[in-house]
Amino acid sequence: MVKPAKRGPIRRRVVTTSIYALSWLLLTLLSPLWVVAAFLVGLARGRSFIILRLLFFTWFYLGLELIALMLVAWTVATRAGGEPRLRSLYRLQAWWANLTWSVAAKALQLRIVVEGAECAMPGPTILLIRHASILDTLLPSVYVQRPHDYRVRYVLKQELLFDPCIDVVGNALPNYFVDRTGNMERELAGIRALVQNLGPDGVLIFPEGTRFSLKKREKSLRKLEAEASPQLAAARRLSHVLPPKSAGVLTLFQELPSVDCVFLCHTGLEAFAKIKDLLSGEVVGSTVHVQLWRVSANDIPREPDEQLRWLYAQWEKVNAFVRNPTDTS
Repeated sequence: MVKPAKRGPIRRRVVTTSIYALSWLLLTLLSPLWVVAAFLVGLARGRSFIILRLLFFTWFYLGLELIALMLVAWTVATRAGGEPRLRSLYRLQAWWANLTWSVAAKALQLRIVVEGAECAMPGPTILLIRHASILDTLLPSVYVQRPHDYRVRYVLKQELLFDPCIDVVGNALPNYFVDRTGNMERELAGIRALVQNLGPDGVLIFPEGTRFSLKKREKSLRKLEAEASPQLAAARRLSHVLPPKSAGVLTLFQELPSVDCVFLCHTGLEAFAKIKDLLSGEVVGSTVHVQLWRVSANDIPREPDEQLRWLYAQWEKVNAFVRNPTDTS
């Protein structure tokens, strides 16, 4: 994925918004062609008309981006700065995420099973979420923020700035976009600044740092082996998730020692990580399982080494859920 620079937001947003607008216009003008072509391909391939479904969702998503950007502009023009504007932008963010997720779920006939969403409340909380695809960034907003009117601050990868709405609203709200190849101390300082005066809000981070794949898992294990990491044995037991990166999570534990931790794990969105898996059509009619659980701050160790061992132990629970989401033992 392209990594837009953090600097020069005006130029970046002009470029990305133009790409989205032009893409939506082309899809709209060419819709008589691609609807018929995708329908015929679906008949020939017999794979649940996946191409037609994806093209429809892409057309919808690009159009929603443009509508949302206009609503953002209206909000900025009509709402005073400070709390009134923040409140409106949070509601707009929740509306955008919920509508995007709803249309994706309906277009692909997904069945959603969510357990434990209520345990994310009340705040403040540290939310640790598994990363498998671009869609899982919507899950906290849909199942935690919107139902409970709960504000969550995100630690996100810089590559997401390519999405105009995430860029504009994400930077207008208290979030931090991490440069994963940048200076570690500078990025950790940005995370520390993010959680100052957290109040009743939540803060969310993806401990794996990137989407899971077997290739990335092997790379992570080789790195831990080269470092002679004491967590290597625990990391090898993680068959369906990546070993968690410790720096960002331990920084949150250090800055927020009295804040509970909520784990958000899910499975069923893996096909969205690779085009070839998505085009197979197997995702249509599938089930997405989501589960959350909460750990009291009193049960989180205080020493960094112990916190890391504890994090790996919790991540083994995430791994077990991904491996078999219907196992309730």
